[in-house]
Amino acid sequence: MPTDMEIRRLTDQGLQAFCGYLANLRAGADTPPPYHLLTGPNTSEVVENSVIIQNRAFKRRLEAAEYFDDVLTGLEIGGIETDVHLWSWLSLYYFDQVCPPDQNARRRPGRDYRHILEPGYRYGHNHLLCGAFLVCTVHGLGYRLSALLLYTPPFIESGFHHQLAGRQNIISNRGIMEAAYLLYYDENSGRPKRGSFAKANPGNLYRFIDVLQQFDLTYDLFSMRGYEIISILPSEFDRWKE
Repeated sequence: MPTDMEIRRLTDQGLQAFCGYLANLRAGADTPPPYHLLTGPNTSEVVENSVIIQNRAFKRRLEAAEYFDDVLTGLEIGGIETDVHLWSWLSLYYFDQVCPPDQNARRRPGRDYRHILEPGYRYGHNHLLCGAFLVCTVHGLGYRLSALLLYTPPFIESGFHHQLAGRQNIISNRGIMEAAYLLYYDENSGRPKRGSFAKANPGNLYRFIDVLQQFDLTYDLFSMRGYEIISILPSEFDRWKE
């Protein structure tokens, strides 16, 4: 497990080696994470104005996003949200959290874009660390509204995050995201309201998305606040307004 250290970037060689490790895991290998890539002279490089990163444990992705929002501002570099080599280095540094071993000591990394950042709208939000950072900072939701999407452990992308962050016209609309938070987030439990993601329940998240796509033809949703959007929803959403 890595100790506290200055943030670095993976080089192209380091990135290739990390990708190879992920491929080996998917093929059934049980080798430990290649943490030597983090500091190797050929696999990593210094970041200008680097800061110390701590190998702290995150219970929720929201906690990780808050931490990165705080610590990465010290780097004083532009385009952090698209820096493939930086976020891939961070994924390897926190690999025990974004890809922990299961009860059989097997790691299941999933698709590469969960660990190797693919910048842009299509897959950028799927990166387990950068995707959380994007919600809080680049999309400007802040910690409160982000809680609906980022309530899961670091290695799990919630269904709310996948469905909402994966739609650019929704994640970029603060009014819609505020409406989703007011409808579906339970502040007492710190997670979405029970049944709000189930397709069988009236007024569930999928219906919310469908209805908004219809409303987008007749309403200027970008000019509306969350409570205003909630007020025009049909009666099937009443159970979630309470």
